Amino acid sequence: MDWKKQLKEILKKNNMSEEYIEETIEYTDDDLSLDEPIIRKRLNSEKDENKKDVDVPSCWSNLKNDEYAPAYPTVPKVPAGVYEIGWNANMGTHTLKKQPFKTDELYHLPSYEITDILKDIDNFWNRADNYKKYNYIHKRGILMYGEPGCGKSGIIQLISQQLIEKDGIVINVKDEDDVDKFTSFIATFRKVEPNRPLVVLLEDIDSLAGENRYQTARLLNILDGVKQIEGVVYIATTNYPEKLQERITNRPSRFDRRYKVDLPNEDIRRAYIQHKLNEDDLKNIDIEEWIKKTEGMSLSHLKEVVISVIVMGRSFEETIDNLEGLKKAPIIKGTGRVGFGK
Repeated sequence: MDWKKQLKEILKKNNMSEEYIEETIEYTDDDLSLDEPIIRKRLNSEKDENKKDVDVPSCWSNLKNDEYAPAYPTVPKVPAGVYEIGWNANMGTHTLKKQPFKTDELYHLPSYEITDILKDIDNFWNRADNYKKYNYIHKRGILMYGEPGCGKSGIIQLISQQLIEKDGIVINVKDEDDVDKFTSFIATFRKVEPNRPLVVLLEDIDSLAGENRYQTARLLNILDGVKQIEGVVYIATTNYPEKLQERITNRPSRFDRRYKVDLPNEDIRRAYIQHKLNEDDLKNIDIEEWIKKTEGMSLSHLKEVVISVIVMGRSFEETIDNLEGLKKAPIIKGTGRVGFGK
């Protein structure tokens, strides 16, 4: 392919018009190449122009009293998905930034907690009229607690998927700054989209509202403060429920339902293994031995069993021994001497 054909391909990839491409090819000297400054300059200038096009206002915002302001392209509603609240310094306003939706653990295990939570939330969305009929704010709070790795994050993924299928929005509140952003922004969100189903994630809520009274008060301002909003489910998780004050753990209308997510039982472990392994893998293992030897392990441990044995090719016995060894805290035996070379 000669350099003119290469140039034509490059211009096409940069979304140049056919007229522009033909003009560029026609008026470019045959002796030039793609490395010539004049060619590189023209290509770069077009790239810059294309980049500028998405960075400038392209429509008008209708203000009060017949006043109009330049605005960026608008959409009637935010696409369904998982978001975090950000701050755009150039515009001086809060924004919603879409986040990747993880689906690596997205499946419904035969767990009472999973079934009941999904059923409760689905029932909540379907009974909005009843809340209005009896003059209650249409909101719900669910608190999940249990040991790390037992599947709380997986349940959240299922809840998120359920809401996205209903064309809803999931907002992730992960730290203290997010608490402030949410408090400042949520009223504006509801003015723009008053009826959009909304789930607010408060994972590791003990880090947001533990024993610190001020932090707890800020969180309560979200759950039942002055900026109450309709059509929302708050989903909170914690590995340390003992760190939470009773006014959070024992107060319906803040968290109406509490679920302890236990270590997976035999049925759940079997379902997890059968879900992760294909038919050939299942023929090459003793699934009953796997289920027996993984008793008392979390879903995170089961995940490592599958990765270590099936993906990495290690033996099942070696993998179990390694996981058992992880239960012992690592210790470096001291010599009693201090400093380098002592």
